[in-house]
Amino acid sequence: MFQRKYYQVRLLVCILTIFFLLILSRLGSAEPYFRDVTAAMGLAFKHVNGFSAERRLVETMGSGGALFDFDNDEDLDLYLVQGNSLSLTTEPEPQNRLYRNDAGVFVDITETANVGDTGYGLGAVAADYNSDGYRDLYVTNLGKNVLYRNNGDGTFTDVTEQAQVGCPLLSASAAFADIDRDGDLDLYVCNYVEYALETDIPCYYKNTLRIYCGPNEYHGIADVLYRNNGDGTFTDVTESAGVYEPTTRGLGVVFTDVNNDGWLDIYVANDMSPNTLFMNQGDGTFQEEGVLRGVAYNGDGLANGSMGIDAGDYDNDGDIDLWVSNFSLEANCLMQNDGDGYFEDVTFDTNLADPSFYSLGFGTRFIDFDNDGWLDILVGNGHIWDNVEQIDAKMRYAQPVQLFHNRGGTSADGVVFTEITTEAGLHETPYVVRGMLFGDIDMDGDVDVVLCQSNRPAIVLRNEAGNANAWLTVKLVGADGNTDAIGARVELVADGRTFLREIVCGASYLSGNDLRLFFGLGDASRIDNLKIRWHNGNTQRLGDVPIRQSITFSQH
Repeated sequence: MFQRKYYQVRLLVCILTIFFLLILSRLGSAEPYFRDVTAAMGLAFKHVNGFSAERRLVETMGSGGALFDFDNDEDLDLYLVQGNSLSLTTEPEPQNRLYRNDAGVFVDITETANVGDTGYGLGAVAADYNSDGYRDLYVTNLGKNVLYRNNGDGTFTDVTEQAQVGCPLLSASAAFADIDRDGDLDLYVCNYVEYALETDIPCYYKNTLRIYCGPNEYHGIADVLYRNNGDGTFTDVTESAGVYEPTTRGLGVVFTDVNNDGWLDIYVANDMSPNTLFMNQGDGTFQEEGVLRGVAYNGDGLANGSMGIDAGDYDNDGDIDLWVSNFSLEANCLMQNDGDGYFEDVTFDTNLADPSFYSLGFGTRFIDFDNDGWLDILVGNGHIWDNVEQIDAKMRYAQPVQLFHNRGGTSADGVVFTEITTEAGLHETPYVVRGMLFGDIDMDGDVDVVLCQSNRPAIVLRNEAGNANAWLTVKLVGADGNTDAIGARVELVADGRTFLREIVCGASYLSGNDLRLFFGLGDASRIDNLKIRWHNGNTQRLGDVPIRQSITFSQH
């Protein structure tokens, strides 16, 4: 009897062991939500920040880039911004690089395209500023920025002097939009601090450990707003338009219509200064209302070290909410729109505060990574102090990209997020992210990501999870000079659910992103109706739009 029970127990143990091994095997082989396809796409770009023992301020700021279709062949090409050595050297100066997407492989065409700027680069943004149907490229630098006009034949021309948009300061993010609805794109440029290599300030932790200085060691400077004159030139209208703030430290910017009046407002992420919200008055001028509308400070009334920025309808209630990534030991900020353009900090209420406390966020966006119809949030992290572990053992220089899954109102407390960084397979590899570029690189209906690292290689992460659900990608073509319809909105209803997306140029940090609109539709089987509010205020309605496709609508 004893022996039979012994073998029964042994058999049960063996069965349970095999069962758990099978579970562990399945867990270990689970497909990541984002897969590193950098090598498979032929990309070999390594950023150079000019790292030095002096730890100059500018070394830790970059880099960024832009995902855009420069040759109108319906796939996304890639422009990556390079830093420099910052010291005298006989080595060739590193250049920014342009990669053409050839059937899923990035081919370096920098030399033939004439876009290899050798300045100390930070960010880039792409849009059709001269209304010829080809997207142009604006690059921000330490020193003179550069505007490349797309010639439509695979080449670009440096037209910075002619266009008068050089802005020879320390510029960070930039964005194009039609602020006055005259049919051409104007340009907003974030400027950081008064800075020159010769006057770089040395900073120390406890008077011994050399570190990168914080923003408060430098005087902030004003951003610049350029109005497009329609003839290839721009005019600086910063003061006359009412957006002159002399001491802010601008890092991220997004054009978005927060009060749904049909005019694009400007939200700016400032570093250790109140964030600014310029409300469009509809006459070419703006009024700064960041404090009044609840987005200048966090919920505790404090100015954060803000870097990355985005705008989107995360709660599917038909208005645009705001999101900002912040410094470590500060929570990132999610600000909910009340429908009239006034905001409440709901970071803690939505479970986004605690997971971001020890991270340092830069590039970020709302992204419906699984196409379930609810906007999730992806944040690229990385500290500015390469020696941060000597200051706080809980922190790391390289940090994982974080993914926050929008649970879609399934909680009794309303819309909340759950961090699923580990489940997504993003926890295994830490990065030092600065710019973060978003777009559907492989044309499969979900959003892929390019990570621009500081002093490290650029990384392409392909979305492996999104197109299991229904989806629709919408490209808008404007009939006037705003050919990409920047600022237009699309609202669609699918199986009784309503979704809103807005064409945003800029956002994230130092980044230019895909200008198409991405709708995750969950298990929807049809689209009941679709409404376009074009950038000039005109509306257009359509019905019977098929799902699981990319579709183009032209303005009438």
